[in-house]
Amino acid sequence: MNVIRLTTFGLLSTLLVAAPTFAARQKPTLPNTSPNNVLNVQRQSGACPKTIGLWTTVLLYKGGSETTVIADTLPIAGSAKLVASSEKFAEYKAPLKKAYAGCVGSAREQELGCYQVRLKKGYLFFRVQLPKDTPSKPSGIRATGIVSSRPYLRWQVAD
Repeated sequence: MNVIRLTTFGLLSTLLVAAPTFAARQKPTLPNTSPNNVLNVQRQSGACPKTIGLWTTVLLYKGGSETTVIADTLPIAGSAKLVASSEKFAEYKAPLKKAYAGCVGSAREQELGCYQVRLKKGYLFFRVQLPKDTPSKPSGIRATGIVSSRPYLRWQVAD
């Protein structure tokens, strides 16, 4: 009986410690709700969308957090593709739909300033630039990809 309890306890402890790592390997699913963050587009010229939505979720765990962001680019652009990435940034590109092909504009998330959208030359560029590390808060991108033709990435901050 004690062996069963210890084995169960050990298994649960392992799962709790491994949860952030396991979650980083899982591709997110597209939420069936409206995006929970909206970026306002600053138009310079052409016909531009007024906003671009982002779905963001934050998972807090002992020692840090993990953020997943999916940019809702499909209403204004075609399928996205990853064009560049490193541990601190990722950039995606998608062809703008005909109605917005002449748009020149940009949008930036204000709180952290790490999510940026540029619209120019018939393309949408979605870029995530993580803030600089501090000794007590290192960060890094853990996963990038495409979900339902939209760009996503997962990044972590350690406390």
